[in-house]
Formats: sequence, C-alpha cells, structure tokens
Amino acid sequence: AGGFPYKAAHRAVIALRCATHQRPFNMVNDKYYKIEIQMLCPGTELPHPTTVSRDIKDLYTGLAGDVRAYFMV
Repeated sequence: AGGFPYKAAHRAVIALRCATHQRPFNMVNDKYYKIEIQMLCPGTELPHPTTVSRDIKDLYTGLAGDVRAYFMV
C-alpha cells in the first residue's frame, strides 16, 4: 500500500495488547480497529496476524532471561 509503514513501536504495542489482554492476533483485521487507526494516523499499515504472533514470541524470548534474572535475586 502507499501509506506510511508501521513502526516497530506500533508493532510492540499491538503485541503487548494481544498478550496482556488476551486478544487474538487477528484483531488487526478488525474492521473498526482499522477505521480507528486510519482516523488517528491515515496511511498507517497494520501488520499481518502472523507478524503479531511472531512479535509476541520474540518479546517473550527477549524478556524471559531478564525475568529469570530478576527472580534469581
């Protein structure tokens, strides 16, 4: 699409929303969510649900060591 590419920070927020509020990865395909995003920032591209799933896995992998270290104290 010809809009602005979504940023890593936006992908992180979407991943955190799905993980913390038990939202499905395909929430990015919700008609009204897409409308809301376009109202707030026209041209914003949303990630594919598979990308959201991968981002959550990457966040978990990246943070698991920090959480483990925190509780080892």
